[in-house]
Formats: sequence, C-alpha cells, structure tokens
Amino acid sequence: MTEEEMNRVLAKSEKEAEKKDQKKQWVEKIVKSAKTYYKVCPYFDRKTSKCFIMLKDRCNRDGRFENCPVFIGFLEGKYEQISAKSKILPMDFMDVISAA
Repeated sequence: MTEEEMNRVLAKSEKEAEKKDQKKQWVEKIVKSAKTYYKVCPYFDRKTSKCFIMLKDRCNRDGRFENCPVFIGFLEGKYEQISAKSKILPMDFMDVISAA
C-alpha cells in the first residue's frame, strides 16, 4: 500500500467517525429536547404499559426514555431518513415528530 492509499483510507474512516459523532450529538440533543416536553416517553401507553415503537411488546423501562435503546434507535432511524433525503435536521423534538 502506498502512502496516498493509506491517507485516503484514513480520511474516509475519519469522515465516517465524524458522521457517527454528528448522529450521536443530534440524538442526545433531541432526547434532551424531549425531556422538556415529556416526563414519560411519548411512545409509552400508561394503561397497558406497552411501547408504541415496539408495537406489541411491553415497555421494560416503565416509560423512562433517557437511555432507552428503543427510543434512541427510533431517533437514529429518523436521523438516517432525514439525512438520506438531504433535508435540514430538526433541532427540536416536536419538529422531529411533525417531520414524518
């Protein structure tokens, strides 16, 4: 491998890592925004204790969404959808909901 090829591979891996960091930062910002609007996960049904994201499964976190892998996965999916369409990323949780 020549030095140029190594530099290209290194630059590509750094770019991918930066993109992942941007996704992580955006997800953290949206979770923080959701905390200002909701005390319990907006996709949690209190009557049946089920998660609307997982549809038929019960929520094992009792509606807490700060570190919920399902809620974070949902937001990461939204990030991918919005970035694939080359749209501007919303900076508020309510904008994420309305940007269906």
